[in-house]
Amino acid sequence: MRRHLFIAFIILGAAANTGRAMEFSADQTTRIGKSTMTGKIYFQPDRWRVEMASAEGPKVSINRLDRAVTWLLLPNRSYVELPLRIDQIPRVGPTIEGEVARKHVGNEPVSGRKTEKYEVTVESDGKRQIIYQWVAPDIKFTMKTASADGKWESVYSSVTIGPQRPDLFDLPAGYTKVSVQK
Repeated sequence: MRRHLFIAFIILGAAANTGRAMEFSADQTTRIGKSTMTGKIYFQPDRWRVEMASAEGPKVSINRLDRAVTWLLLPNRSYVELPLRIDQIPRVGPTIEGEVARKHVGNEPVSGRKTEKYEVTVESDGKRQIIYQWVAPDIKFTMKTASADGKWESVYSSVTIGPQRPDLFDLPAGYTKVSVQK
């Protein structure tokens, strides 16, 4: 479980200490093992929205730092409210939290954008992991992050830097709050 939280932290997070003031939207593809998820992210400094496709229909989460909540929108026009977890914050800047070493290993295009590829050593809970990070120097944005062992990766494409519609980060009209089932 801890390992999965660590991987989720890196994937959701391979990005942002300095990118936190940036607003953007992007397509995102995440692969863990043989499972691949695709979706769209909309980001403002204190809120973000993630829309992922699934067999059951679209999965949407709206995350608000200002309210410390995550709203999970359900297909039946209801939503679940959960406390926001710090490991859910997207990190799209050129450094990674917990980073203890960084080495430039080359330049490669990712999603049609020039990037600088780095081998980064990250430490969390006393454990070290080596990951690769591809940073677009023109926008100081992490385009791709992957584990050195190939077990997971997260790639952004169609990155658009600029203001996002405020209504993307509010609960849609007509949605009813439901309790979390235990």
